[in-house]
Amino acid sequence: MDYNKKKIGNRYVLVLEDSNSRRTISLEESNYSLGRHSSNSIVIHSKQVSRKHATLIKKFNERTNQDSFWIIDGDLKGRKSQNGIFVNGEKCASHELKDGDLINFGCEVNASYHAVSPATISESFIDYDHSQQIEIDKSISPSINKALKLHIDNAEQNAPFLLPKYPSKDAVNDDTFQEESYIDPITGLPNRILFNEYVSIAVTNAKRHNHCLAIFLTDIESFCEVNNDLGYNIGDRFLQAIAKRLKDCVRTGDIVSRWGGDEFAILLPHIKQEDNLYKITQRIIKELKYSFTVEDHTRCLVINLGMAIYPRNGQVSQDLLNYAETQLSYHKKTGNHNILRDNLGQKNDSFSQIEKQLDQAIKKQELCLYYQPQLNSHSKKIEAMEAFIRWNHPEYGLIPPQEFLPWVEKTDLVVPLTRWILEKACTQNKAWQTNELPNVSVSVNLSMAQFHHPQLVDIIDEVLTSMQLDPKWLEIEVTEAIVLKDIRLAYQVLKELKNLGVRVCLDDFGIGYAAVSNLHKIPFDTIKLDVSLIREMDNNPENTTLISALIALGESFEMRVVAEGVETQHQLNTLHNLNCRVMQGYYLSKPLSVEEATQFLAFHHLQQFDFMEKQQ
Repeated sequence: MDYNKKKIGNRYVLVLEDSNSRRTISLEESNYSLGRHSSNSIVIHSKQVSRKHATLIKKFNERTNQDSFWIIDGDLKGRKSQNGIFVNGEKCASHELKDGDLINFGCEVNASYHAVSPATISESFIDYDHSQQIEIDKSISPSINKALKLHIDNAEQNAPFLLPKYPSKDAVNDDTFQEESYIDPITGLPNRILFNEYVSIAVTNAKRHNHCLAIFLTDIESFCEVNNDLGYNIGDRFLQAIAKRLKDCVRTGDIVSRWGGDEFAILLPHIKQEDNLYKITQRIIKELKYSFTVEDHTRCLVINLGMAIYPRNGQVSQDLLNYAETQLSYHKKTGNHNILRDNLGQKNDSFSQIEKQLDQAIKKQELCLYYQPQLNSHSKKIEAMEAFIRWNHPEYGLIPPQEFLPWVEKTDLVVPLTRWILEKACTQNKAWQTNELPNVSVSVNLSMAQFHHPQLVDIIDEVLTSMQLDPKWLEIEVTEAIVLKDIRLAYQVLKELKNLGVRVCLDDFGIGYAAVSNLHKIPFDTIKLDVSLIREMDNNPENTTLISALIALGESFEMRVVAEGVETQHQLNTLHNLNCRVMQGYYLSKPLSVEEATQFLAFHHLQQFDFMEKQQ
């Protein structure tokens, strides 16, 4: 047979990756059964796959005037699989497959489908084995003994793709093809070559269906120390444990790969909302922060992340991977994983200038904290100090937080600023205790971006440890808006803070009434009545009834109730009569500088705060 003159017809290809191998299967028949049992046309080697998991059926599509394959969950008798079928991340009972579709079998088994037409195949790039005559035997199923390399003319498909070669009569009747060069031998995950292929397919699908995808690149900081201290065999066991945790972090249909060395890659081929990505980032960091134990060797590992989103950070696979690598390198230097940051090269000049000034403000110690006391009207003692950040700008003077914090949240300064505030507040509280001033808690307000940041709990833990401050003297304040944004996530973060021993406070309570119904679910130590409720007490007597009810509600849950924004003697007296013990506001004390706050504490350490003086 003259292979050089042979016209190549349409080919339908299934690339299947299970626990045994990666196989490239040419779909020549009208239907195939797929499953764990040996009677299937295509046997899937996985204990998690059903005996008869799926069926492939070729049908004629009148709309496109060509054949296409459909995948059906279960067999043709209507019996469904146990785990289901996922195509491009979505579960389906049946689906008409299109070129580039990613298929998952509800476990670690993945596949991709390809419809390769003659127009996309460059025949001159086909490698044939001329050393022997190939005879096609239709009685033998299209197994793969050897493969030919086809270069597909596709900008997204830079690497050669594998298509099957019909076997000789002597070939073993097996539908598997061991392609070890695509599987990492240590973790069993797809390696970099196969991952790049998956990314190319996913980008093609994202363009076609107009959806987003995300790529994560991760590395383990100082992992070489594990190999040096414990040996490479134990190091490999740690890599296997890391691979398992990463797979547990992602959804069915997502792909985890070993990128190389101590680096891993994750592909989310279909995402609906970019805003949900911070949850995945948080889950990955959280899962990997817990210690690993291998043969009585326990290590805590630090993970670095880089991420790229299609189409925001790139239109082709290589651009996305390059961007993710740039992000990974940046985050290794800064320790910041603000995944929703803008593209490094696309910020306008004015924004860059503001970011630069804020960065310099942190480095030059232009930022400072002011402290406002919270006073107990019954014990007449100071219970806490709330910290407020200010920017002491060399040109514009003291700038309040509402004028610059919104800018911070749009930059990569969220982590450095959060750490700076916590360190300053905890250091100052430790200094007051060392000088034998009254023991008070210091409360720190967190913004939406700060609270939702996946490194928050770790930063707080590190700061408390380095400052050697008992966690009970730190209180974290969040608003109702932050809690109501995602109650489930808020509960998880607040629970972790409580596990550290940190106190948590619900600020602005009483204006977002949905939080009332969830108050018993969230472990708050303190609730702070919103300023607007206190301000309207003089003109709106109905507020008194509401405030009384909120105070009683807090006390029923054994929570400390604080009234903030107290500005008149009448407000103070009314709140005192309503049994609100703790108050805060300009009528009692304005926010104080460090020196003023220290003097305030020293004075009232020797003399109780006399509320009666305020009535004169």
